[in-house]
Amino acid sequence: MLSVVKTEPLHAQMYQLIKKRLIDGYYNPGERLVEVRLAEEFGVSRAPVREALRMLVQDELLVQKGSALHVFEPTLRDMIDIYQCRQRLEALAAKLAAVNINPAKIELLEMIIEETNDVWIKKDMKRVVELNIQFHEIILEASGNRQLISLTNMIRDKVTYLRNFGFKGSVRDGSFIGEHERIVAAIKERNGDKAEKEMHGHIEQDLLALVSLYKT
Repeated sequence: MLSVVKTEPLHAQMYQLIKKRLIDGYYNPGERLVEVRLAEEFGVSRAPVREALRMLVQDELLVQKGSALHVFEPTLRDMIDIYQCRQRLEALAAKLAAVNINPAKIELLEMIIEETNDVWIKKDMKRVVELNIQFHEIILEASGNRQLISLTNMIRDKVTYLRNFGFKGSVRDGSFIGEHERIVAAIKERNGDKAEKEMHGHIEQDLLALVSLYKT
């Protein structure tokens, strides 16, 4: 039974709940979602579920096939397209962050890298993923470009979905930590072009790892 928050419209609550399930891998790629079953499961009427599903189709996390709705099942081409967008956007964010970031945020990035090293050794992969997301979010926010932040946020859910879909609970090898270190070093030097290049290469390695896993 859904715990209703009175200050938030029910369809918005349903949207966030089902989206989280999709991103977390609760549903399998290609799985069919049925409006009436979801309404029964959450103890709500069909109308807010219907609106939530419509919004998720717009987000392209669900796909309409005739009258049926299915969970997005990405192809290799989808992965490449989405990561190419992410690559360009986050590389620009790193370049701008090198100019706009404050010393406290640089120190926070360095602390995140240090903790990532620690939890990697302990094989706490859940925390590794959390720190990785936080690392990228700090750099994005530090860019200071509101339009860039908005555009990147538009594909963030898809990127997370692809990562969970492709890596299936695992992550890349530990080389990504060194890539993070080089990105922060360039930002700390206030070298925007170098920061952009390092971030571009970092996400390229993410994509190559994802593609390799997809093909196995």
